[in-house]
Amino acid sequence: MISPFEATLLGVVAPQPVSRYEVMKAIQSQSLYWSGTPGAVYSALVRLKETDLIEEVGLTDPKLYRITELGKKAYSFLTIPVSPDKLILDPSVVRMKIRGLQNFSAQERITFYFRQVTEYSGAFVLVIEKRGASGNAMDQELSNLVVGQLRLEVDLMKRRLAKELDG
Repeated sequence: MISPFEATLLGVVAPQPVSRYEVMKAIQSQSLYWSGTPGAVYSALVRLKETDLIEEVGLTDPKLYRITELGKKAYSFLTIPVSPDKLILDPSVVRMKIRGLQNFSAQERITFYFRQVTEYSGAFVLVIEKRGASGNAMDQELSNLVVGQLRLEVDLMKRRLAKELDG
């Protein structure tokens, strides 16, 4: 399995061959939740190449990379909804998936949004169960913050879904 960051890189490479520099610029310009270094991007590209998820295109200078068939299969994990516990612990994963879904068909996006909204129900249950088990005021406030974030994310999913259904 690839990491969410590697999946993001595959998403940058998926539409057309790009250079390492273009990948880094794309990550820097679109990422609101990652502030890594060029070295992290370049190292991840090397890993993706070593695992045959991307390949070099010809003998260009600078080198250009494109996604392989194996990479496309690995990249398809973006269409799998994020589990309730992961929604709470790492909300950046669902954001990364939403961005990456742009490279999939409208039907695949619609299916993802429907299924992801269902997963949010489980996340709400988890937070409410934990909130009820704690009498600590700070835990209550933090739980309220998480519930608010989850509601915003559900609203986003519903807006994306409506846009896809209208489009």
